[in-house]
Amino acid sequence: MKLSIGNLPQSLTDEQLKALLTPFGTVNSVTIKRDKLTKVSLGFGSADLEESAALKAIAGLNGKEVEGKAMVVVKQEDLANQHAQSNTTKSSPMNQKSPFGNAKTTGGTSTGVQRRGGQRGS
Repeated sequence: MKLSIGNLPQSLTDEQLKALLTPFGTVNSVTIKRDKLTKVSLGFGSADLEESAALKAIAGLNGKEVEGKAMVVVKQEDLANQHAQSNTTKSSPMNQKSPFGNAKTTGGTSTGVQRRGGQRGS
């Protein structure tokens, strides 16, 4: 079962996260998402465990403080379902009126940004 793990300290390594999960059962894989250029942790990741071990890990680690940050551990499918539901509700930003005034899309490629002076091109 895949777990999503969030609110991780930037100094935490994949090996340290695996060590936190190992007492709950067999850990198949662990990855912490990192910035492509700087390789700095983005503060979240995922882990693949057996189902019984995953449920124990959720119960044991969700809310546990690591270096002053309370970890968030949830099933990845629950997170995906919650994300899908939030996209279909009325409060979704896609269903709300644009906060940028009259965003008219008629008349070609006008973006509503007024340009002033100067010559275009070279």
